[in-house]
Amino acid sequence: QTTIVLLHGGFTCRLEFALVLPHLSDFHVLLPDLPLHSASRHIKPGTTDKSAWYVAQLIRSHAHGGKAHVVGVSMGGYIGQCLALDQPDLVLSLFVTGAAPIVGIRLFMASWTRFTYYTMRLMLHWLPDWVYRYQTSSLGLRLSDELIAEMRDNITWELVQDMFPWILSFTLDHVRQLKVRTLSIAGAKGDDVPMIERTADALRSRRTSQDEAWPQDGSGAIVLREATHGWDMQFPELFAQGVSAWVRGERLPTEFERL
Repeated sequence: QTTIVLLHGGFTCRLEFALVLPHLSDFHVLLPDLPLHSASRHIKPGTTDKSAWYVAQLIRSHAHGGKAHVVGVSMGGYIGQCLALDQPDLVLSLFVTGAAPIVGIRLFMASWTRFTYYTMRLMLHWLPDWVYRYQTSSLGLRLSDELIAEMRDNITWELVQDMFPWILSFTLDHVRQLKVRTLSIAGAKGDDVPMIERTADALRSRRTSQDEAWPQDGSGAIVLREATHGWDMQFPELFAQGVSAWVRGERLPTEFERL
């Protein structure tokens, strides 16, 4: 079986993919908690590059053939791209969502890490439980009680400090340097669609190590019009269908609007 590594977003954990996993039973799946998250909360630091290093060790030790298709959501998507930039020989392909370069007002807000920290604390610690549940359910997100409990414990100042520096420095130039088959996705109801369009251009403009045009291997960018940021918890079956089709080199679901 082909190995797929699923990398969760910031503040969540492996449970983010609980509804996705049943639809990926044809694959060998590696499902880690990333540093400073849940079962890996003791692993420090939680920086993007160090997290990518740990994922590399996981692939070397447990992936079939020592290589894997890397699937990442939000923070996990940036970690996947960091890994592909540093050690492309381990990555059979990238499937990332909500992990395009951050610009404009989004960059300003992400740079203000205290805002992220206190917003998460407010929603998951200080307000009544029903407020966060109402907010996520209104977006169509399906989060279990167990996942929400893990998220509460994962909100630490150390994680916020470690997580953001590499992500904030990630640019379209880095996208152009990716030397693996790559699909970058945006949920139109939560992500930056103009930036995913620019990401599509960056992926198309890539050159090989021999300075030749990047081959037509399916690489590119996708918009899902009805999806929010963490749409693996919104449309888990569609997410799994997209991953499966991408890994197998088959036609992507009709909801995947190629740019």
